[in-house]
Amino acid sequence: MTIDAGRETDAVPGNPATPSARPAWFAGAVAGGAVACGCAAIALVNPTDSGAPVCWSAGVFGIDCPLCGGLRCVNSLVRGDLLAAADHNILLAVALPVVAVLWVVWMVRAVQGRHVRLPSPPNWAWGVLAVVTLSFTVVRNLDLGPVAHWLAATAA
Repeated sequence: MTIDAGRETDAVPGNPATPSARPAWFAGAVAGGAVACGCAAIALVNPTDSGAPVCWSAGVFGIDCPLCGGLRCVNSLVRGDLLAAADHNILLAVALPVVAVLWVVWMVRAVQGRHVRLPSPPNWAWGVLAVVTLSFTVVRNLDLGPVAHWLAATAA
C-alpha cells in the first residue's frame, strides 16, 4: 500500500491512483525522438529526388488532399527553406512550426516539474479547422492561375 494525498491506495499496475514511475517529460521525449527520427529520414532521402510515394487521392482521383506535398514540405522545413515548404503545402508549413513550439513549451514545463496540461481547444475551433482544411483542399484543386501554382502540391 502507498499513501497518496493522505489516503492509502493499493499499488496495483493499471490503477489510476498508483503514482507513475516515469518522469513527466518521458512521453514528450519519446514523441519528440520519434518525430526527430522521421524528420532525419525525410531530410536524408529527399522525397522530390527519390520519387516519393503518390498520395492515394492524387493517384486514384487526381486531386490533392490536404496533406499532399507533406513529405516535401517537411524536407524543406528541416533544411530551413520556408518558402519551398510553403510552396509544397502552405497549411503544413504554417502548422508544423506551431506544433514544434508547443512541444518545446511542453518539454520545458515538464523538465521544470511544472504541471503539464495539453491545450484543449474550444469546440468552435474544431469547426474552424475543418472549414479551413476543406477550403484549402478545394481551392488548391481549382485552376486559379498563380494561386493554383502556390497551393498545388506539385508546385516546384
